[in-house]
Amino acid sequence: MNDFLLAPAKLSLHHLTALDTSPAELIAIAGRLGCEHVCLFTYVPDAIAKLFPCVGEGDVAELAASLEQAGVTLCNLEVFPLDADPDWAGFERSLAVGRALGASRATVHIHDLDDRAGAAALARFCDMAAGFGIAAGLEFNGFSAVRTLSQAAAIVEAADRPGASLVCDMLHLVRNGGGPDDIAAARDRIGYLQICDGPRDRAREEAWHEAIRERGLPGTGDFPLAAALAALRPDTIIDVEVPQNAARKAGIPPFERARRAVEAARGLIANFMPHEAAR
Repeated sequence: MNDFLLAPAKLSLHHLTALDTSPAELIAIAGRLGCEHVCLFTYVPDAIAKLFPCVGEGDVAELAASLEQAGVTLCNLEVFPLDADPDWAGFERSLAVGRALGASRATVHIHDLDDRAGAAALARFCDMAAGFGIAAGLEFNGFSAVRTLSQAAAIVEAADRPGASLVCDMLHLVRNGGGPDDIAAARDRIGYLQICDGPRDRAREEAWHEAIRERGLPGTGDFPLAAALAALRPDTIIDVEVPQNAARKAGIPPFERARRAVEAARGLIANFMPHEAAR
């Protein structure tokens, strides 16, 4: 067995890392790579439904068996948009699917709401998710109404719900002017950090392509990953979210792309999170 498979760091593998796989195939890859968790889509807005493989009620039996066989758990569900007219009934169905598969977290985005209304919507979502044994995490990004970690932290605090946390994607942190100091300030609220890398600057018109299609392997770009990892609590979940569209087009198979991303993430964690190395 390769050394990286023996590394003690516990990782989640995000479906964006190999979006050309089915959920069952991603779970199998995560198991082969020694990842502890996966992140899957159980709710996708209609406007972008064609972009993401979405898990439904009819998939539960197959995926439950896949998770058990791979020795992997479903950590996080994506992605629940809170806007002026949230699809509460759809959310409930998707959370039920997540519960059936043992999910512990669900990521929400806030759109077209001010912070006060966003906090109220988040509180309602938290109450709904709690009924399924799932904790909500608010993710900030440049495509939503919540663009910074500090803004997201204030909304989570205002929502005032047990278990509510923050999702910090390194891409969105850097692209929206944040850094390790913001992570340190919010470390007690961050339950889930998504790791990737990239150049220091990127043209604004490339933002969506970068976020969904092409990110850098951890340690190959300019993101302050070492300082970010050092600022986290020891129990923070690290999610490997590294879509590699150019490699896919070049014929590199999903397992190899995922292996590269996981291996790179493990190397960083071993170097900069010594508490992980001791686990």
